[in-house]
Amino acid sequence: MMLHKKLIVFALLFFTFLGQLVAQVDNPKSFFDKSGKITNESMSYYYRQQSDTDQYYRCFYTSNGKIYFRGKIKTVDMEDENKNVYAGMCQWFYKNGNLKQTRNFTEKGIETGTSSYYYESGKIWKELEFENGKLKDNTYTEYNEDGSKSKIFEDDFLNNYNEWDLYSSDKSIASINATGELELSSLTKEGTSRFINHPVESSEYSIEAIINNSENGENAKVGIIFGFKDWQNYHFFVISKHNMFLGSFYEGVKSTDIDAMYVSAIQPKQNNALKILSTGDKIYFSVNGEIQYKDDAVKLYGNNFGFVLSGKSKLKVDKFSIKEMNFSSTGGGGNASGNNQPAPSDKDVKATGSGLLFSTSGYILTNHHVIDNSNKFVVELNGPTGKLNYKAELVLQDKENDLAILKIKDEAFTSIPEIKYAFKENGSIDVGGSVFTIGYPHALSGMGKEAKFTDGKISSKTGYNGSINSFQTSIPVQPGNSGGPVFNESGQLIGVINAVYRDADNVSYAIKLNYIKNLIELLNDKIDLPANNSLTGLTLEEKLKVLTNYVVLVKTK
Repeated sequence: MMLHKKLIVFALLFFTFLGQLVAQVDNPKSFFDKSGKITNESMSYYYRQQSDTDQYYRCFYTSNGKIYFRGKIKTVDMEDENKNVYAGMCQWFYKNGNLKQTRNFTEKGIETGTSSYYYESGKIWKELEFENGKLKDNTYTEYNEDGSKSKIFEDDFLNNYNEWDLYSSDKSIASINATGELELSSLTKEGTSRFINHPVESSEYSIEAIINNSENGENAKVGIIFGFKDWQNYHFFVISKHNMFLGSFYEGVKSTDIDAMYVSAIQPKQNNALKILSTGDKIYFSVNGEIQYKDDAVKLYGNNFGFVLSGKSKLKVDKFSIKEMNFSSTGGGGNASGNNQPAPSDKDVKATGSGLLFSTSGYILTNHHVIDNSNKFVVELNGPTGKLNYKAELVLQDKENDLAILKIKDEAFTSIPEIKYAFKENGSIDVGGSVFTIGYPHALSGMGKEAKFTDGKISSKTGYNGSINSFQTSIPVQPGNSGGPVFNESGQLIGVINAVYRDADNVSYAIKLNYIKNLIELLNDKIDLPANNSLTGLTLEEKLKVLTNYVVLVKTK
């Protein structure tokens, strides 16, 4: 009998151990170095682990266990992360928990929509717009941490997206070789050129090209032609094996600034980086990082930029870029913050937050601390043709529970179509449940006025210091997220973001739905709470496309 009991206990222990082993096998860890190559745990920078959801993965830093990556990997490479095929929205993070980059992919793994990159401080760094895997116009926006932005055009010549004139004649040949270099050859003493149209709207800009002159004779000249209008109006910056030439034509009259000046920085048998830098007041010309000449800034006669060759010569161009600093979408210089330079109506904005449209008549839910100490409000929301701004008024507030309700009061506003999301019916929450928010962090100070998505888990059913009117989540939030809705996996509203705990990573708090419903019941108008559950069966990406239309930027004046 004793032996029988021992066998039962042993069997239970064995199957428990077997279950743990199976769980480990079902959800194994793969370790990678900083470049994404497979390695052992002791040498690893991060590790990858599949979650319970098919094809949804999370990666964690080996050193501190914090999130490194989360998203869907449709095709996983077991040895090289650089060969993975991603799908949907994917996010990468810094070791301090701040978002590093957000990129969007189709189900076939083609990058699409807006990809955003961030500084470690959390401020926006770069925004790139993709269409079918191609960078739109080969141009992206780059921000300094002070919020000023630059527009950058880059061409690596692969696939000839910018439509360089590639043709052969008895005078010249232009082609793109197998390594992605633009090759130009002049077959006569007249020389040749190729250029593309790219308007430059800022007085502060740089033009840079990596060129190779190694196959030419001693006196052949090759280089950059810029601000080209026609052959009567343009500027040129060219080099020979050892010398530099600089000048322009204006209404057919040639002006020479530099004529055959010896430049020790030129590498006759290697690539040379030619760069033109205009600061608005001055213009600089450098070869391989060494400034060779400076002068007063010049006027660009036209919008064409490219390359020119003299005599019978050949030129290879590896990279070509045009960068406009302190760029404004309205043209001219000036500093800019966010996705666009603030509109005139934003000049006197004191603070911003987020809000949620919950009725077709224009009622908006937000936090009390967002609207506190203000009496003028403007809400910005997505319209069918772009952003729409409306005046709003405060109609109800609940300071104790940090809630407020605004209503759009603007002659230009009529109503919105049926709301296609739902308030969760009973408002219950479960620890461990997946949740996400949409909001406008730092909207006018660097991160831009495009709604931002972040997600996490419900960590606790109570809030700060055990407060019963809120719950704790691991959603990363920043100033400006206040008032943003919290949705569950089904796309149902369960709360409103109202606070973050600064002394810990990714600890945020949200006001519970029941307190929101209590405030709405006090409105003079009878409001039917949103109850459309059509989002339930959609993918996260599809849910976000719908829900983003109801999240508004709240601006206080």
